[in-house]
Amino acid sequence: MSCLRAIASLTADRFRVSTLSICAPLQEGVAGLAARLEALCTQAVEAVRSGSNILILSDRSVGPAQVAIPALLATAAVHHYLVREGLRTATGLVVETGSAREVHHFALLVGYGAEAVYPWLVYETLEQGHGAFLNMDVPLKEMRKRFSKAVSKGLLKVMSKMGISTVQSY
Repeated sequence: MSCLRAIASLTADRFRVSTLSICAPLQEGVAGLAARLEALCTQAVEAVRSGSNILILSDRSVGPAQVAIPALLATAAVHHYLVREGLRTATGLVVETGSAREVHHFALLVGYGAEAVYPWLVYETLEQGHGAFLNMDVPLKEMRKRFSKAVSKGLLKVMSKMGISTVQSY
């Protein structure tokens, strides 16, 4: 979590970070989801035009009254909207989502435009499960490291099967 928070709190001259919610009001139903997706794209463009060069798309505000827009849908929508506006190369997309758990989820998000993915729910599960139902012999920091390494190796395997040698080519 500290790495993502460090990115979100960057104040250096070269980096400006904006965090955009990818959640929609539950009671508004499908119409609310579509409206929120459109508003998200507009917010992304405004943030980039205001100088943000890192956008964090986050579903952390999910709850009883807020439903998460599928991270893949939100990422693709923002990516393509920024491309149409000629702004995509001016910013990086970081997706903070509870829905990314498997290598396939990460590969899809990267393929649809994310430069980085932070699986907050995986890390919270590791933290809450450590000592309760997960192996206590392995420190929490090591568990996080192993998960991250497994996802990285899995992504490399997926990309190499497709003949891709760099993430930028994906």
